[in-house]
Amino acid sequence: MKLMARKDTVLLFVPAIIGVIIIFSIFLLDIQLANFKKAYFQEIAEETRHNNAFLVRAFRELLETKQLDKMRRMLSGNHGPNPMIVKIIARGKGAIMESEGVPGYLSEHIREPEIKNIFKGNRDEDVVVKFDRTLNSFMVYHSVRFRIGEQDYVLVMASKCNSMTLLMRQTRRGILILTALGVLSTLALVTYFCYWIRSPLNRLFASMSKIAAGELEYPVYVPRSGLIREIALCLQTLTEQLKKQIVSLRDDANERKAILNSLTEAVLLVDAAGKIGQWNRTACELFFPGTNPECAALPDCPEELRECIRKTGEHGAYSGELILRRGDREYQLLVNAVSFVRDEQRFFLISATDLSEIRKLEAYRREFIAAISHEMKTPLTGIVGAVDAINSGALDREEYKVRCIDTLTKQSERLHTLLVNFLTLTSLENTRGRAEDDFLPVRPLAVVRSAIEVCRPVAEAAGITVEAGPCVSAEFPGDALLLQQALNNLIANAVLHSGTERIEVSASATEDGRIDFCVRDYGCGIPAEHQDRIFKRFYRVPSGSRKQPGSGIGLAIVKHVALYHHGTVFVRSVPGQGAEFHIVLPAGNPGLPG
Repeated sequence: MKLMARKDTVLLFVPAIIGVIIIFSIFLLDIQLANFKKAYFQEIAEETRHNNAFLVRAFRELLETKQLDKMRRMLSGNHGPNPMIVKIIARGKGAIMESEGVPGYLSEHIREPEIKNIFKGNRDEDVVVKFDRTLNSFMVYHSVRFRIGEQDYVLVMASKCNSMTLLMRQTRRGILILTALGVLSTLALVTYFCYWIRSPLNRLFASMSKIAAGELEYPVYVPRSGLIREIALCLQTLTEQLKKQIVSLRDDANERKAILNSLTEAVLLVDAAGKIGQWNRTACELFFPGTNPECAALPDCPEELRECIRKTGEHGAYSGELILRRGDREYQLLVNAVSFVRDEQRFFLISATDLSEIRKLEAYRREFIAAISHEMKTPLTGIVGAVDAINSGALDREEYKVRCIDTLTKQSERLHTLLVNFLTLTSLENTRGRAEDDFLPVRPLAVVRSAIEVCRPVAEAAGITVEAGPCVSAEFPGDALLLQQALNNLIANAVLHSGTERIEVSASATEDGRIDFCVRDYGCGIPAEHQDRIFKRFYRVPSGSRKQPGSGIGLAIVKHVALYHHGTVFVRSVPGQGAEFHIVLPAGNPGLPG
């Protein structure tokens, strides 16, 4: 309220100052008018003296020569806008001559005692300029004394200054008008400032006060016209820009928060007292399981990190591994921490990387290498045995020769198939799914027939019939060779493990327009507890003491072929009733016929 009162005082002070300036300017104008009148009267007095000096000399000569008629003619020649009367008075005798043809009011005026008293002094010459209220005009009075012989004469002149009177009257009227206009202008300015400036400014100030208090959605008052409207529009624009900046800063903060939460590393910002100032989702889930990551505050820094903070404070940075136990789970963490000072307060930025999965991957890599070594050991052993037999002279006997060649052929093919499967699986795991435009048109029937022809000899050797079921005729984008390999693996898997007598391969269209490749057998089936795991590498369904044939990566290849085509793979099986393996792929054409 004090600020508002001070602002109102300033706003009212401005028109008051302007009004004072106007009145003072009128006062100066009046002073200038007075100075002008004084200078003008002095000039008139000097001009009157100059003109009457000629009259005195002329009248002196005419009086000396007794040419009174000529004097009378000179005095009667008074013409012009300013009437003038001239008298010649002989001392002791009275007026001997007076101007003729002058207005009567001027003749009566010069005989008034008040005018006569002006010239009662004994000075040789007097000039008086004054405003006469009787005539309502400025008058110039001049008296000159001169002597001819023993007689003293006085020339008295009275002239009416109509032009001067008119000028002064109009000037005075103008000053009064200016004074009135100045007062009215001051009142108008006060009214204008109060109504058009003070009131809009107060309302604008109220709006900006709300906005400054944080209510950014509060509307800015915009007058209908005037300078305040332009100011209000500018403030409104600034407010909109401020809103955008705040939204941008909020979006930036949310973006940084999203980036921070997307990190797989746990990040904590801790002060010297152990209070956690900032954190990300991973840190909340790792150090404070069950706590909402969006909560306003977290508990103090975990005890497991206290030693890391202490060492960071001593050396400025720290890096080391830490074992963290939460419930039944144990985490192996790589902790990195640095310290810094902000606003004269020390903080510690801690990042913790969970090495548990990396350790599992290392173990998985060792298992992978061991599996490759184990799977390659059998064919290599057969090949080495056959080579040793050849070196020992087995080629000299026909039955040994055939056996060695057959062993080398079968084990080489087995080793080749194993390496191809490993390379295919590695390539698919390291390659993301391709874009639909990168594929070529594929006919499902052609893929099914190619896969059956490749597997038919092995199946018939095992006494199993492989048949082609219903297949859609429409094309879809895909990789025909990879799809054929996936179907080969499913057929080979059924031949090796199902104990079926018949295998059916089909390709149908689903209700949502996708392609469903299905390999169905009528064998032993797969127990439910193994159905979600059979597509993992090296996983085999246990079968007692009997050694399972195969490398354990065929179904893993099938899964990755489906993913490569942006599809899915799943199995439906009831023990004793066979199994159905499905590869469901996007067709790129929702109108495929069934």
